[in-house]
Amino acid sequence: MEKINIAVIGTGIYGENHVAFLASSQLANLKCICDINKARAELIGEKYDVKTFTDIEEMFDSEDIDAVVIATPDPFHYEPAIKAINAKKHVLIEKPMALSVEECLSINDSAIKNGVRVAVDFHKRWDPAAISIKNNLESEKSDKILHGYMSMDDIIDVPTKWLSWSYLSSPAFFLGVHCYDLIRCYMQCEAKEVYAKGQKEELKLRGIDTYDSIQAMITFENGAVWTVENSWIIPSSFPKSNDGKTLILGNNRYIRMDSQNRGLEIFDNIKSFTPNPYFINYFDNKPFGFGIQPLADFIKDLEQNKPFLADGKDGIEATRIAQAVHQSLEKGSPVIIDH
Repeated sequence: MEKINIAVIGTGIYGENHVAFLASSQLANLKCICDINKARAELIGEKYDVKTFTDIEEMFDSEDIDAVVIATPDPFHYEPAIKAINAKKHVLIEKPMALSVEECLSINDSAIKNGVRVAVDFHKRWDPAAISIKNNLESEKSDKILHGYMSMDDIIDVPTKWLSWSYLSSPAFFLGVHCYDLIRCYMQCEAKEVYAKGQKEELKLRGIDTYDSIQAMITFENGAVWTVENSWIIPSSFPKSNDGKTLILGNNRYIRMDSQNRGLEIFDNIKSFTPNPYFINYFDNKPFGFGIQPLADFIKDLEQNKPFLADGKDGIEATRIAQAVHQSLEKGSPVIIDH
């Protein structure tokens, strides 16, 4: 079987992991990379010995490409995704699929029109702990989920130092979509109502006009009520770049998951660290882990014409919840989600 020719658009923090995986992968051919930052593109191109472009159309005109990974910053997924789809390329889009339901629907509709497929990288679905929770929930169909709690938080370095575009996003879009998607995966139904509260203080003082923290109460079609909390102002001294918890109460079970310490602790003379060795790790200069597995499965599912674990529909619905969260923040009242 011929290997798929694939390109990566966006070579930032996460995009480079995709490039590193594809450059050493036996699953596909890494044809080229594209980044509007010429210096960054050339740096990554030289590091991984791959052809570089700064213009998407020029790349498509010059290279024989079957599929594309969209790893641009969150607010800039739509344009490269539409260009790739209109050029009849399959796409894997980093979460969120886009920052509005309208853009997500446009991506999905264009893919159907052009006969290509869309996957969304909600890599938390591949987290071993999340898989265990899902398997446990599915093992007892008669158990009714009454309520759940999920948090996902980042240290303040993320919006202040790592992401120059954080003012264009929010905890709901950068972190919350992971939670909304995972809860949909657990519940196997859609959200029907959202009521959200949020705070703007610390980041606004630093000249970044976005929310520090957002708390959302989400009611699902099966009656389960979930509280989802997301923030990105945890002190930098926290031993990991992120934190997260899940609590689920059903008629016959209580599930607790803490993602902060995955069993590894490292101490130096300044602070302690609790890295997640299961997310993205490197061995022999090759990345692996549940942060990389969505790309490997994207390639495999294209080759075998199998359904994606997270597709365009999932991307639309996670953004639909995030958009409703922001509408509720603006209105100060609950928002009914119209599907």
